[in-house]
Amino acid sequence: MSLTELLSLQDRIAIVTGASRGLGKAFSTALAEAGAHLVIVSRHIDELEDTAATIRGYGREVLNLQTDITREDQVRELVAQTVERFGHIDILVNNAATERQNLPPEQTTLKNWSFVIETNLNGPFLCAREVGKVMISQRYGKIINMASMSGMIINKHFHGGSYDVSKSAVVGLTKALAVEWAKYNINVIALAPGYYGTAPNRKWFEANPEIHQQVIDMIPLCRLGNIEELAALVAILASDVSNYMTGSTVVIDGGYTLW
Repeated sequence: MSLTELLSLQDRIAIVTGASRGLGKAFSTALAEAGAHLVIVSRHIDELEDTAATIRGYGREVLNLQTDITREDQVRELVAQTVERFGHIDILVNNAATERQNLPPEQTTLKNWSFVIETNLNGPFLCAREVGKVMISQRYGKIINMASMSGMIINKHFHGGSYDVSKSAVVGLTKALAVEWAKYNINVIALAPGYYGTAPNRKWFEANPEIHQQVIDMIPLCRLGNIEELAALVAILASDVSNYMTGSTVVIDGGYTLW
């Protein structure tokens, strides 16, 4: 098989959660450019149209769905509508997540804690579980979970807590699902990005320039990550290039975790 064939996602069906903006929009666009048709998901369906227009620009089909990934009934409906429209599911990108609350543990309420865990861990589990049922029946699938380098370390200059724990758990979930579903030819992989130039990161660093410089000084490549580069990696991991990868967590952090 040629490199072009290995990288192609022609006519594959991909679900991307949290697809209305930022990383989710970039991931959806990269998958469409590689040939996939998309089901894009957000809690706010009106915010998906810009992403959908970009996907259509590549000549791909797209289905916009309003889904709260922490709601079992809504996740089941997401999967049912995807199968009804396209017949199968080849790729799941578990991208939807909530941001770091940056609270010290002694100031973290159970409500704060539960919201992060429900969104960053329970939601991806529910999506993987329901999509996994379809992939098991078809004996094929790629699941890409968004972890974080914060699942490997506790970031300097920020409070550790629910976010770090949730992303560490995503790494564990990836390993568990990979072992359980290998016999069904389902690859489960996690991405662990470092600091990227997302809108929330840029906003926070602009308000805290001193910490921004301290963070940059800790990155051997001396810059924030490029979103388009990360999106290209997602497309590669969704392709047949990753057929012998499962349970792996790919750290892409500019070298931050080398120290």
